[in-house]
Amino acid sequence: MSYGGAGSTLFSELGRLAGRTLIALAGLTAVLIGLGYKAALVPFQFWAPDAYDGAPVSVAAYLSVITKVAAIFAFAQILRDLPVGTSWPMVVALIAAMTMTCGYLAALVQSNEVRLLAYSSMAQAGYFMMGIVDLGPGLLALPSVIVFSAAYVAMNLGAFAVIMVAGRSLDDFRGFGRARPVIGVAMVVFLLSMTGIPPLFCFFGKVLLFGTAIEPGYLWLAVIGILNSVLALAAYLRIVVPMCQPRESGQDSAAPAPPLMIVLGATAPITLLMG
Repeated sequence: MSYGGAGSTLFSELGRLAGRTLIALAGLTAVLIGLGYKAALVPFQFWAPDAYDGAPVSVAAYLSVITKVAAIFAFAQILRDLPVGTSWPMVVALIAAMTMTCGYLAALVQSNEVRLLAYSSMAQAGYFMMGIVDLGPGLLALPSVIVFSAAYVAMNLGAFAVIMVAGRSLDDFRGFGRARPVIGVAMVVFLLSMTGIPPLFCFFGKVLLFGTAIEPGYLWLAVIGILNSVLALAAYLRIVVPMCQPRESGQDSAAPAPPLMIVLGATAPITLLMG
């Protein structure tokens, strides 16, 4: 549809759709459906928890990082040249608000850690979309997406690596922090960074995202993002609290494989110090 209206396959020519609102909206709808499915945005997110849970943890980590970041940057590439007159920033802002809220509300009731991180990943996609709202004229938009994506990759890969050591269920994490304190501390760092606690890496990404939303006048979206950080803390404490509890007798986790320790050794310092 966008090609038919603009007469070109170049993204830079999407400005020709100015004044052709119906064609531009049809193209925008197709883009939102296609890339929204890949990024697990509401209402295209239903596949993500089942796919993550049904796959090996390493594959779930790949899906949560590579496909999502690729979809977000594809959004950025397409939407930055789309005429603002099509009202696409408001559509993206509404999708961002719904995605982060639904993601964290669903994460609050999960007992499977992979599914919890799947909903967390979905909510983080909502934060990503905050950076898309002002893409083009906004000075903070592109830096916010880049910084947040770097933090997201580090903390998500690290969290999934810990799950590969501890196990998938909430019971597997009971006493894990006492049995393996170094890995337990690393997991706390990843989860607090996902929440946006300073001075961890993701905090600075979220600050930039909130600034990106406020700059064009979407203060309400920044407020929703801040409130969802409170929901995020409640969801992630469901992992942290069992880690600090006494471990049951006979319960033990497998020794981490060297590749996992390499992943943890790289992602934990980045999350802790890169901010």
